This record gives sequence, C-alpha cells and structure tokens, in this order.
Amino acid sequence: MAAPLDAEELVSYFGSTSDCLEGKSVWSNLNTLDRPEHPDSGESRYYDWVLVRRKGLELGFVDSEYAAGAESTRWGRGDMVLSQLYLYSGHSDIQPYHGAMPFGLRWSDTREQSRARLSRYEGTRHSHLTDAWDVPGYRLTVVYSDDGSALSRVVCRGLPAALEPGMPISMPKLQELLNSLGKSVATPSFALMWQHGYWSNDHVSAACEDGEIDLNSTCGLTLGTECDRTDPLLRSVTFHRQRDQDGLGWDGELPAGLDFEDSPEDLFRKLNDAPVQQADSALTGHAFWNLKDYTLHVLYSNVDNRLIRVKVSAPVTG
Repeated sequence: MAAPLDAEELVSYFGSTSDCLEGKSVWSNLNTLDRPEHPDSGESRYYDWVLVRRKGLELGFVDSEYAAGAESTRWGRGDMVLSQLYLYSGHSDIQPYHGAMPFGLRWSDTREQSRARLSRYEGTRHSHLTDAWDVPGYRLTVVYSDDGSALSRVVCRGLPAALEPGMPISMPKLQELLNSLGKSVATPSFALMWQHGYWSNDHVSAACEDGEIDLNSTCGLTLGTECDRTDPLLRSVTFHRQRDQDGLGWDGELPAGLDFEDSPEDLFRKLNDAPVQQADSALTGHAFWNLKDYTLHVLYSNVDNRLIRVKVSAPVTG
C-alpha cells in the first residue's frame, strides 16, 4: 500500500495542472479516476473539487485566469490548477486522513495546542469558530470539534489575486452615502456625489424598475432602493469585499469603524453591544444591529474569518 501523501507536498503543488499532478504520481497514489473539469454554470463555476473519501482528503481546483485576476472575459478559459487542500478527521462516509499535516498538526490537538504550533504566525491569526493563519504560500484554517478538544478539518487555500479596476473611479465618501439614506437618488445633489458623468439616467431607471443598483463591478457597492410614488429613495448601501460576487470591492471607509480585514471577534468587539440577531454556519455567519442612524448588517466568513459584506439600511421609523 502506498504511503499517505504528505500535506505539505500537496500544498507545494498549488498552481499545478491535473496533468502535472499525473506526472508527480499524485493521482495514482490517490487511486482515483476523478479529474477536475470546468463547471458549466453555478456560483462556483470557476472551481471544481475532487473528493477522495478513502484517503480523507479533497483537492480543490480553480480556473487559472480567474485566479490570476485577468479580465473577466478570460475567466473560464484557463487551465484548472490546484489551489485548495481539505483534510478530514473522518465522518460519515469519509475516512480520516492519515498523512503528515502542515506544521505538525494532529487530529488530537486542542485549540490551544494548534495555536501553539502556529505561534510563529500569530500576527496573522483571525479567529471565531475556527482559526485562520496566513502562512507562506497559502491560508491555513483549522476547524475544531464543537468543544474545541480536537481538530475536525484542516483547510489549505491559495488565495486568488486581487482584481484591478479597468478605469479607477472616484466614489462618494462614506458619510455622503450615509447622509443620503432615505433620500432620492434622482436629484442633482445625489448625482454630484459621484465622479462627473458616472451617475446616469440608467442608474435611476434601475432604481425604479429593479429596486437595486448594482455597482459592484466598478466600485464594490450595491444600492437598494424603493419608489415613493415616482421618486426612487435610497434604502440601503451594501459594501462588498474584493471578489465578493466576483466584484471589484469597496476600497473606501466602512461604517462603524469596520475593516474588511476584521475578524468576527474584531467585529463584535468594535460594536460592543450584543447584536439583535446573530447566526453561524460552517462557511459564513451574519449579525445585525439597530444603531442610532442606521441598521447595520454584516456577513462574515467562518473560513477566512474576515468580513465579506457590510450593509447599512435606513432606520425604521414609526
């Protein structure tokens, strides 16, 4: 029987194509005929995964043009390259991974022991239900058992390159957007907040017809609107992280002193008060607060342990 593949060796192949892995005997060692393919559609259309249940691991692949931050017209036309590695402690029909794990991690490690093993990278740690560190070449996330007494999964992910704007656009300041909540988006004063010539009748039409103005691809904003008779009013502003919904991301100031690099722990510390509602899933969590001037909704990642989306809404009156 072939020895289990070493996780650090697999991570060293990040950026390699399926054929390259064939040459490294990865596929024969895993004893699987599955290979990554370009998905035809769906939210993960630039990713594909190969799960090898008998070995307790999963390989994630990404389109190389998408990962490199190329122009969107080239996304889906590159090679599928290795970018993710998931190691499982064993559950349901997935066997435990028996190979050597990164940084000497063991399935029996407690949360404290895992942090001690990664202490060299303590300055990069972002935490909530999981711990995530930025280590050379990838982001390492450790998922724990419910009581934190053992490891459940280990995730290694190469991060895609940042998307670059085709033509930089001067956007409104945060306070200008906050001051516009509940006001019309069809007025000259609202248009003057934006770079000359950017705000158009098409935006106003979308506000009336769709109840939403999607600016994520150009500046990382989504404006929620509603029509009061014939006047479209700004009801909410959503600030997107880079690559959230494949958009450019908001590069300006965030409400409540938040930062997209904040961990969920940072989020709750900055807001200080308990949220009105808060819930977590394996991948994401969300929370919202009723603040003096607006309602604040935050979506965060439980894998990266960073903020994904911040939304402010006009306060409910009456």
